[in-house]
Amino acid sequence: MDRLKALWDAYRSWWQSLPDKVVALILDWLIVTASLVLIAVIYIPQGIWAEEDSATERSRQRMIVIQDSQDFFHTIVGEYALDGRFLFSMISQAHDTLIGDSTFIGRQTIIIDGSPHAVNIPEGMGWRMDTTYSVGRPVRREVLDTTYTVVLFDAELAANDTIYLVGVAALSKIFDDPGYRGIPDTAYSSHTEVITDYTWNRYRLSADLLLNPVSGEPFRMDLDSTLSELTITDPLSFDHSERRYLFFSFKPPNAGRIVAGDPSWKGN
Repeated sequence: MDRLKALWDAYRSWWQSLPDKVVALILDWLIVTASLVLIAVIYIPQGIWAEEDSATERSRQRMIVIQDSQDFFHTIVGEYALDGRFLFSMISQAHDTLIGDSTFIGRQTIIIDGSPHAVNIPEGMGWRMDTTYSVGRPVRREVLDTTYTVVLFDAELAANDTIYLVGVAALSKIFDDPGYRGIPDTAYSSHTEVITDYTWNRYRLSADLLLNPVSGEPFRMDLDSTLSELTITDPLSFDHSERRYLFFSFKPPNAGRIVAGDPSWKGN
């Protein structure tokens, strides 16, 4: 106790002996240091939590991409694939072929690593793949409208009647009408419409989409005993932890699973 008192007295004497400017400088540095520590304690965990949320969201997005690919694979092959690289190769090959040849439908053959694989491509598959493997964006475009004034003979009135048709498609049906008498006038106008463009930002089915973005482990794909129900599971361990800024830890949660196409995002 006497020793602690002696140390305190020595410290107080030293402090009182310091010039006022030195004391003020020390206090300023203490305030700045305390402020930086406070900011770090508040904002660093928030940044880590945001990183954890981002990692979980990316894992789930990749699992959805795998599920979509499995759905397409099952449609054209009739079964699911447990080999992720073969799955992506088959779907990418089918999508690329449909982009270049819209008539690539029905019973076809796709070559993967030199081996032929029989597939059955339904109509509309190319559009479904375009809207699945791309990020759509709204696009405004100007559309030219052509309005035709058409004269038709009305037998009930025993007189000519006038109708207005927009577009060549509607006009083509009129020529076969026995009451058709002619097109005395044509008017032009335009309007702006908004469509969704799915061709500007297609993404490739790269091998990294098969892996958890944090651990680098492949997502697990399992079939039930009937081979008809597919389960995609996040392999991330519950005790996965990475050190951040010496005193903090990065602990992203397990992203969950997709069972028979239905997401269950509660950790496994």
